[in-house]
Amino acid sequence: MLKSIRKHFTLLNSILKYVVSFAALFYIGYRIVSTNFSSADLYEFLNPITLFFIILLSFGNWTFEILKWKIVIQTFNKISFKKATYETLVAYTYGLITPFNSGNYFKKILFYSKEHSKKIVFLNLSKGIYQMMTTLIFGSWGIYYLIDNIDARAFNQKTFLMITSCIGSIVFIVFRKKIIAYIKSIPLTIHFQLFLFSIIKFIFFSFLLMVLLHQKKLNFIALYAGICAVYLLSSLLPILNILDFAIKGSVALFVLNPLGYSEANILIAYFILWICNHAAPAITGSFLQFYQLKNKTV
Repeated sequence: MLKSIRKHFTLLNSILKYVVSFAALFYIGYRIVSTNFSSADLYEFLNPITLFFIILLSFGNWTFEILKWKIVIQTFNKISFKKATYETLVAYTYGLITPFNSGNYFKKILFYSKEHSKKIVFLNLSKGIYQMMTTLIFGSWGIYYLIDNIDARAFNQKTFLMITSCIGSIVFIVFRKKIIAYIKSIPLTIHFQLFLFSIIKFIFFSFLLMVLLHQKKLNFIALYAGICAVYLLSSLLPILNILDFAIKGSVALFVLNPLGYSEANILIAYFILWICNHAAPAITGSFLQFYQLKNKTV
């Protein structure tokens, strides 16, 4: 009975993820078609100075993602930054096209012997938990700062806190013994580094949008609060990584448009961000894997 319920629940979540993702993509497509992009709008995003900062911040974002993987794996196996880079980017390529980022977990398991499978799943999950904690902290501040500008009918802070608290509590109660055992197996210094690197990573990719969307006539703090709120709200939705642009773009239109940001700027900014933060790493991972396979066959 329990297996049947889990099977149907997994299927429902998979369907929901595809429905939400493709609905958001359709919505973004409609907005792109109905919004006029001028050459001036495009140049504002593609000028040399902006491009330099975009590349710099994207590089910093992925550097700390790789470092997070490196430090968790070193709890049982010493690896170089080069190897951590390969494993992170190749696994990300698999996760990009699979529901629940499952391909990312599966590929990372295959990099190591079977005896470490469960530990690798937990270590990879712990990475995500610390990143989610960071998003929750920054995002809650962003929502609190902008609560008067967010439509209360579409989002209720108390409801959100109650739902997330209940889900978190249920998960912890069900799996508390395994969770506590695995947490104790990781040194305290690793926990601290994961949390610190997660904060730095969040700052890097949130400032990517700051560079893309910053306008002198609009409030700097309000923009950053809006970006933090967008990341939190979009992280609560079931999405496919490959359509991350569609989800975050939809949420950004809902949060940032009332603050005075044009639809054209929001859509262009999120498309560029998707290319830098998702498409480019996945393409790099594909080439790295192809290069390794080619060398093995020679």
